[in-house]
Amino acid sequence: MRAVFGWLGRTGLLYLVLCLAFAFYILAWPRIVPQFGSDSLRQDTMSVAQIRETVLQEREQLQSELTQREADIRAMAVGAIDRRLVQARRQQEEVQREIEGSNGFLDAVRPSRILALQRAKLRDAALQAEIDALESAREAKLAGSLIARAEAEFDRYSRIPTANAVRVSHRLCDSAEKDLKEFERRSMLDQTTREIFLREREVLEATRDRRCDAAESRETRRNAGLAASQKLAKARRAYEEAREWDMAALPDTTLGMSETSLREVLVAAAWALLGILLLPYLIRTLLYYVIAPIAQRRQAIRISVPGMNSVVVKPPQEQSRASIPVRLGAGEELLVRQGFLQSSPADAKLRTRALLDWKAPLASLASGMAMLTRVRGSDTTTVISADNDPFAEITAIDLPQGAAMVLQPRTLAAVVQPQDRPLRITSHWRLFSLNAWLTQQLRFLVFHGPARLIVKGGRGVRVEPVDSGRRFGQDQLAGFSADLSYSVARNETFVPYLLGREPLLRDRIEGGEGVLVLEEAPYAGRRKGIRGGLEGLFDAFLKAFGI
Repeated sequence: MRAVFGWLGRTGLLYLVLCLAFAFYILAWPRIVPQFGSDSLRQDTMSVAQIRETVLQEREQLQSELTQREADIRAMAVGAIDRRLVQARRQQEEVQREIEGSNGFLDAVRPSRILALQRAKLRDAALQAEIDALESAREAKLAGSLIARAEAEFDRYSRIPTANAVRVSHRLCDSAEKDLKEFERRSMLDQTTREIFLREREVLEATRDRRCDAAESRETRRNAGLAASQKLAKARRAYEEAREWDMAALPDTTLGMSETSLREVLVAAAWALLGILLLPYLIRTLLYYVIAPIAQRRQAIRISVPGMNSVVVKPPQEQSRASIPVRLGAGEELLVRQGFLQSSPADAKLRTRALLDWKAPLASLASGMAMLTRVRGSDTTTVISADNDPFAEITAIDLPQGAAMVLQPRTLAAVVQPQDRPLRITSHWRLFSLNAWLTQQLRFLVFHGPARLIVKGGRGVRVEPVDSGRRFGQDQLAGFSADLSYSVARNETFVPYLLGREPLLRDRIEGGEGVLVLEEAPYAGRRKGIRGGLEGLFDAFLKAFGI
């Protein structure tokens, strides 16, 4: 229940922080920054679809206003058009600067800023359409003025001489020129006589000048008239082209608009938060109902010891306690871990033993069973107790001849063994067993009798018969009788596992003859914090190697 309330409290606090942040952004921010008002407050709750719909409605309204202005623009004079062009271009520059400056913090997702940017783009497009219309109207006005001047110029040539009249005038000019040359080819006496009496030269020259001037005048008038006619036709064509303009349609500025606004971001964040909160529980549910049943059906670990007879290890008659007396028989010796020898007989022989088992030096060193105190003395009693661990309790397990037990050396406080027959320890690997990996123990150390194992544990050691099978926490296991099946089983209760109070798998010893050695509180007296975490990591590493 404490875990449930803790989870509810953490989730509620996170939700409250999100709500306060959203409220600050929506309510307090417009008051802190004066340019944001009630419109900004309303706009900041808009979705992308609402922003697009608002912009499209304003686009239709602007398009209607531009269409209505088309008639006014056509009726404007050139001077008025020029003044409006200057004003419209200045407004467009201001709008474009506003668009370029729309790159502030959260401008890409804040609905009010997205809407302001779209409106600026729409105004820019409307101003561009108006500028294009004004320039087209100005061109039409100038083309109309050209027509008036061309018509006035063309009116000066009301009758344009025909090409035939020009040709006839040039033939008459040539004929008069020919008559004058024929007169000049006469003899000087004949020319003088005709000049005196008939004044023929003067008449011929006057006729030639009159006819040639007329021919040149007709040709000049014809060329000027044709040029004025072409200019008038060109001006009329230019006017027709210039006056055929329509108000341009405004583009849809929302086509390149982002599909994400602050509202979508907050909704996505809420879904992400929900996913983060629910994903561990979904994974745990999958592990509990799918993976764990598959794991517990895998073949169990069974340590078969060759030559092991039917001798069964029995639990001690007394429960574990803070200190126990160990009485040595004839030919026995006691090997005590450092820090566990509380008192010894005065007549006992004490020596130092470097390692518990010289055949397994690394296991002896890693488990702390090194630099042991060896005690010898028949019918002597030595008291074993933990000097530095106030939570440790101790019990003794008799291991008869022919019996064997899987035990983790870290739980040993002392060993009683025959002097002429040292304790034998064998190693058994199970690298290819799934249960070995799930129990985090790849190697198992088996202790063979005869011997007495003095076992320690946090807040006590419980040695109980297996009977029909036992389930227990993975960290509680200290040892079990060899030839029993060791595996994992799914945790019995789902809700405590779902809330993180219980592990997914618990270790299991299947039914049989023998005992199970459990540590009551494995973490009693352990260090906390980083140092405790490092020690726990080191202990898990040693456990994988059966230590």
